[in-house]
Parts: sequence; structure tokens; C-alpha cells
Amino acid sequence: MTVQTPQEPGHYPSAPPWADPEPVPAPAAPAPLYGGTVPPYDSPDNKHGQLLVRFPGEVHAGHRPEAPSWRPVVVWTFLLSVLGVISVLRRASQARRYGRSRRPYWIAFLATLLAGAAFWTATVVVAAIPVYEYRVESGITDQLRDTLASDGRVKKQFGAVSGVECTPETDRNAEGLRTYLCTFQMSNGKTNGLFVSADTEGNWQEK
Repeated sequence: MTVQTPQEPGHYPSAPPWADPEPVPAPAAPAPLYGGTVPPYDSPDNKHGQLLVRFPGEVHAGHRPEAPSWRPVVVWTFLLSVLGVISVLRRASQARRYGRSRRPYWIAFLATLLAGAAFWTATVVVAAIPVYEYRVESGITDQLRDTLASDGRVKKQFGAVSGVECTPETDRNAEGLRTYLCTFQMSNGKTNGLFVSADTEGNWQEK
């Protein structure tokens, strides 16, 4: 015979008497003390013997030598272009031995390489090419002057010539011709002028 215990007023069980009782929840674990709990000795979280600082990695790196400066990389790369990589490799290798980052040297190399390429290209376009063209045209003008001084057509037209000076009046056209104003100093002290068109070889004709 089964004896049932009367329930508290207002509370009636929903399970039959022969069912297993409901499990009692385990009590919540108490909050850890200040600083946490110590993990077991063989646990990977056990860090006995480590530095008791917030960032131990920074403390470990504190005794290392300072990394080489990246500024010489900028100078060598600007002057020697891609050959500046020699300085990068040497300084990056030294920084690696010191346990320092190698990234600043490569960043400085690439940035300076691009800036140097733009600078030297602009220098060639703006300065070097015009200077070269000026020297070439000056040589052509001198050649034309010597040709006119000994040309029989000039002597036939003006007589004996003691000196010739030619000044470019226009740029050289697509056919390679350029107009010059040539002044002839005569033996009697008088001067005469003549516009001529000449090519780069000193061949000329009167305009």
C-alpha cells in the first residue's frame, strides 16, 4: 500500500508518484577571489615563473639593441634607385638579429623609389632634354656659319666676307628645316643680312 504525503496548499505535482524526482540544480560556483584562481601545475594556463607585468613581451624586448635607422635607406635609394635595396637587406638583416621589425626599411625603400623615379623623370623632361637640344642646335648653327663663310654663292652675291654670324629665327619644322638670319661682315666694313633656311647638315638655301 502506497502512502501519499499531502502537498502544500496550492502546489500539486504533475508527475506520477512512481516517476524519478526532478534533479536539484547544483549551486552556483562562488566568484573567484581577486587575481583569479591558480590553474593546475600541468595546465598550459599555468605560467609560474613569468614576469608579473601586464605586457611581458615588451619587457623582454627592452634589453634588445635598438634597430638600425631607416633614414640611410632613403638617401641611398634616392641617389642609386633600385641599388638602394642593398642597404635595405643589410639593415633588415641586422634588425632581425636584434629581434626588431624589418618592415620600416622596405616601406622606406618603396616610397623613396617611387618618389625618386618621379623626381628624376621630371628633371630629365624639364632640364636635361632642353639642354641637350640647345647644345645640338648650337653646333648646327656653328656649322652653318662656317659653310656660309666659304660658300661661293655668298662671295658672288656680297663679295669678300670677313665674318658671318647666324641667329635662329624659327623652330625647326617637320621637314628638319630652320630659318636663320645671317649677318655678313664685308671686307670694306659694311654688313649685309640674309635669311636662309638650313637643315641639320648645314645645307642652306636663301629664303
